[in-house]
Amino acid sequence: MVTHDTVRDVLVPDFVGASESDPVPASARLLLNERTDHLVVLRGTDPVGLVSTHDLLRRFLTGDAADATLGDVMTTDYETITPDVSVEAAAERFVGSAQPLLVVENGNLMGLLTERDLLTAPQGDPYEEALPIDESADNTDINADAASQGICEGCGAFTRSLTVAGGRSLCSDCLDV
Repeated sequence: MVTHDTVRDVLVPDFVGASESDPVPASARLLLNERTDHLVVLRGTDPVGLVSTHDLLRRFLTGDAADATLGDVMTTDYETITPDVSVEAAAERFVGSAQPLLVVENGNLMGLLTERDLLTAPQGDPYEEALPIDESADNTDINADAASQGICEGCGAFTRSLTVAGGRSLCSDCLDV
C-alpha cells in the first residue's frame, strides 16, 4: 500500500517562477502555456510574492493590465511550509484558504503545494479498506455541506462550495467569469 506521510511525499517540485518586473499580459500567457494557476514571484531565487490566475484576470477586467507588472498584482501574504510536515497538517492549512503553500527547506524554495497535489496523490489500493455498500440504506440524510464541496468542473480546483450553473458544478471564481 502506498502511503504519503509528509509533504515531501506528495510535493511536485515543479513551479513556475517569474520576476516582479514581468508584465501582466506576458505573465498571463505564461500561466496559460504552463497550464498552471499560480506564479511564484522571485527576487533572484528568493520568493517575494504569489500571483494567481484570479489576480491577473481581475487586473484585465479593470482595464489596466497592459502597463501593470507582477509587482503591482502579487500578494506578499503567502504561507510557507516545510517538506517534513505531515500531509494531514498540510491539509488542515488549506481549511478556509485555497491559496497554495510555498514549500521551503533550509531557506530554499522546493515547490508549491496545492490542494490538488494533496487530492491527486496516490493513496494506495482503494479496495484494501473499502467499506461495504448497503444498497437498501436511505441516504437522504447526507450532510448538505459535504454535498456542496468537490472539484470545480470549470478550473479543476477543489472547493468547499460548488454551485450548479448551466449544468456544471462551478466554484465562485468560475461563476464570476
